[in-house]
Amino acid sequence: MNCMPGVTIGESRTGIIRLLHEDDRYLVVSKPAGLLVHRTPLDAYEPENLRDLLRDHFSGRLDPVHRLDKPTSGVIVFGKDADAIDACKRQFESRETMKEYLAVVRGHVENEGCIGKPLPKGMTGVPKVARTTYAPIARCELDYAVSRYPTARFTLMRCTPHTGRYHQIRLHFRHFRHPIIGDSQHGDKPQNRAFAAHTGSAGLLLHARRFEFTHPAGGRLALEAALPPHWLRMEPTTGWSLAELATDAAALGRP
Repeated sequence: MNCMPGVTIGESRTGIIRLLHEDDRYLVVSKPAGLLVHRTPLDAYEPENLRDLLRDHFSGRLDPVHRLDKPTSGVIVFGKDADAIDACKRQFESRETMKEYLAVVRGHVENEGCIGKPLPKGMTGVPKVARTTYAPIARCELDYAVSRYPTARFTLMRCTPHTGRYHQIRLHFRHFRHPIIGDSQHGDKPQNRAFAAHTGSAGLLLHARRFEFTHPAGGRLALEAALPPHWLRMEPTTGWSLAELATDAAALGRP
């Protein structure tokens, strides 16, 4: 198996597509923000999607084994055959995979914790158990007012969803009263506009940084996707050092 982190294998109108790993069972890439994973009737007029763009690289079967929202960037795994796809999906059902996201949220979050608000599996339906753990990485306070407060506060978060509900992380942080910056559907629109204007970083600040699962051939496959360029534009304003998060990484452990 050959790990080839960071190789550019395609480009959409929203950014480049980088290959993180490929073998005879899986193709793993870093998706740019603003790109659909596959065609959907919910966005029928969108001219591009990741799976079609990857056809220039791979002509066989290619199906995503998990979801990633259109405005979210980061690691996405495609299976090349039914057994590989089913093997990964079974790990999701038994909660043996690990997904880690980075997010910028409104307000200061001082401590790590867990959000346990039930959510439906799709856009509608009966709410079911949903759990997201989180930990603050860095905080900042910017000298501009949006609401009644004279300054604006933000936290860079590491978060891990332990279930797979629709828009889980985005909805959980809205419930937590710390909505994700750049979330036009569930977030704070005035704060989104002000943050983009002051930092130059626009769009949803939610990034699928790491994905880990057990490969059918044995061993644990763990992959990391670098932060996209629009995240790095906030460094001068926030004072956060994001350099260590701006590289891809791939590793295949053996039992």
